[in-house]
Amino acid sequence: MSLLRRLTGRFPSVVIARRNVSRARTRSLLAAAAIMIGVVAIAGIGAGGAAFKQSQLDRIQEQGATNVYVSPGFDKEDRHFDRTDLMRIDETVGGAGIVATESRSMEYRRRSNRERGVSVTYLDDPRRLYDVAAGEIPKNWRRSAVVSREFAADNDLEPGDRIVLAPETDEDETGEFRAYRVTAVLAETQAFGVDQVYLPIEATGDRQYGQVRITTQSVEEAEAAATALREEFNGRKDTLIVFELTSLVRLFTSIVNGINLFLAGLGSLSLLVAGVSIANTMLMSVTKRREEIGVLRAVGYSKVDILRILLVEAALLGAIGAGIGIALALLVVLAANAIFLGSPFAFTSGSLLYLVGAVVFGIGTSLVAGAYPAWRAANERPVEALRG
Repeated sequence: MSLLRRLTGRFPSVVIARRNVSRARTRSLLAAAAIMIGVVAIAGIGAGGAAFKQSQLDRIQEQGATNVYVSPGFDKEDRHFDRTDLMRIDETVGGAGIVATESRSMEYRRRSNRERGVSVTYLDDPRRLYDVAAGEIPKNWRRSAVVSREFAADNDLEPGDRIVLAPETDEDETGEFRAYRVTAVLAETQAFGVDQVYLPIEATGDRQYGQVRITTQSVEEAEAAATALREEFNGRKDTLIVFELTSLVRLFTSIVNGINLFLAGLGSLSLLVAGVSIANTMLMSVTKRREEIGVLRAVGYSKVDILRILLVEAALLGAIGAGIGIALALLVVLAANAIFLGSPFAFTSGSLLYLVGAVVFGIGTSLVAGAYPAWRAANERPVEALRG
């Protein structure tokens, strides 16, 4: 406390402003409470909305927003990719990962000898796209099958079990059934485009691919890869069909940001009310202290000194309200982070920006509201002020 007094003693305007605030304690607390409400509204709504947006973006990214899906275009003659096509795509996207796949429908014979259709994807290595929950995919993956977690649960399958599959022909007939040993079960995922069964690409017999999946590390890299592919391949003819989720991500981000700013704007209206309250408090304070201000001017205080004292007083009211408000807003944000992000301390850059902005806006509103009463008091003639 003594250190605080020594520090404030070097700044007389702070000492006088603090004394004036403590004099009209009730009015000061009401004015600070109005600032507090505005800060809580802006910081709580803004930072909570930022946590919600980040949680949804993370979920979209888990579902494949960092992937680009490329299929043969309508102007491509054979409607399949070969090794030459893969090399051109790989050169175009640079360091992004390339996974070529071929999807087909097959008939699955259950243990009860009943048959049902399943979606099958042929590829080189499922580990480049998915995590393995049970079993192991051997390096020489040739005669075995990998199944999704949902397919394994529905059919009571584990690594080591056999599944019997047959291709569907163009004549809507079923080809010869063939047994595959289940070598692994994939982990549960929310990613886009997860099939039921995965087989080695050699099982197709022709090494032709119906789709290429390009894996990147961020939404920005996915968008850049998609743009490069369109510019390289789709000139006069649509050689490729390029699909990515980045446009949906941008649309979602713009919608959430708009809603967040609108709600924060509504919350800022309470700060306008707080500004009116502070302006009223300061005007009443100046009116009651006319003689005191006249004495200060008579003993040598300049207009700038009077202006500084009253602006510091307004800033103190704003700082008190903003300090209490940001403490309450932090509780709201911690709860929002725990709900949406899984951890109360998982602050995003947007959340921190709203928290800091709310404090600055609260104190700034107080200074603006106190500017006119301070200017009016500073420009009053000392003789008239002493007359009361």
